Amino acid sequence: MRLEEIRAWTDENAKAIADVLTLIRLVCVFLILICALTTSRHLLPLVILLTLVGWTTDILDGRMARRDKSGTRTWVGDNDFAVDMGLIYSGLVYLISARFLPFWPFLVYGIYAATCALIWTKRSVMMGQAAPIAAAPIVVAFAHEPFWGWVFLCWIAVALALNWRRFLGVVGGFISDMENG
Repeated sequence: MRLEEIRAWTDENAKAIADVLTLIRLVCVFLILICALTTSRHLLPLVILLTLVGWTTDILDGRMARRDKSGTRTWVGDNDFAVDMGLIYSGLVYLISARFLPFWPFLVYGIYAATCALIWTKRSVMMGQAAPIAAAPIVVAFAHEPFWGWVFLCWIAVALALNWRRFLGVVGGFISDMENG
């Protein structure tokens, strides 16, 4: 296959590819929850790796979904944001179960965040509530597995460098949405 044929095939199947990438992220969520069931602190590198795989699929599935010209909607695509939240909160469940984070303060915060999400169903509110939780794995990694903290930080730097324009658009949309109530 030549490059043009690959691009044409990718464009024709963009939505299906995006859905597969979202499903891979969902598998990462379930694997992180399985790690949480073990309560093993030794699985932190695996959880960080699964988190990075998950966020990588999030970036890629967004690109693929934007390439879809047909406007096709699927159940998987419609639940992409829920899978993102699952990735964030499954990491929190692991960090609490492995006793990297204390149970009660984070349980209270989780209830607070869930309540806010039920009352204000805007994505920007949910994203704002999830931001501290999304930052927890990198902080814990630096404290307990510094190599994986650096891997995570390098991943963030590369992801930002490759997606800077999109990042600015997402942040701008988040700020605008928050300002407009």
